[in-house]
Amino acid sequence: MSQIGRSVTSVTEHEPRDANAGSMISEPPQPEWLDLKELTQYACVSERTLRAWIHRPVDPLPAAQVGAKILVRRSVLDRWLEAHQVKHLDVGCIVDELVAGVKEMG
Repeated sequence: MSQIGRSVTSVTEHEPRDANAGSMISEPPQPEWLDLKELTQYACVSERTLRAWIHRPVDPLPAAQVGAKILVRRSVLDRWLEAHQVKHLDVGCIVDELVAGVKEMG
């Protein structure tokens, strides 16, 4: 019986182990469609801000309305936010251009 125990142990010792097998925490899948309450938590913005984005006259956040509920795809929000990143402005360059324009006029 001790030989059987040893052979089982030796087989399991040589089997490749998944490095993440013991450390992975199984999380439930995230829903693709989020309502405004879920979006406020996901995007860290207020419901008022989300409604303003959805109802913008130019380039609104795409949303679907089902009854009284407004839904937005998580992936659509991610892409929309990426497209609306704050751009770095070189204020010194702008000032130089304005000064140059004033000098040309005078």
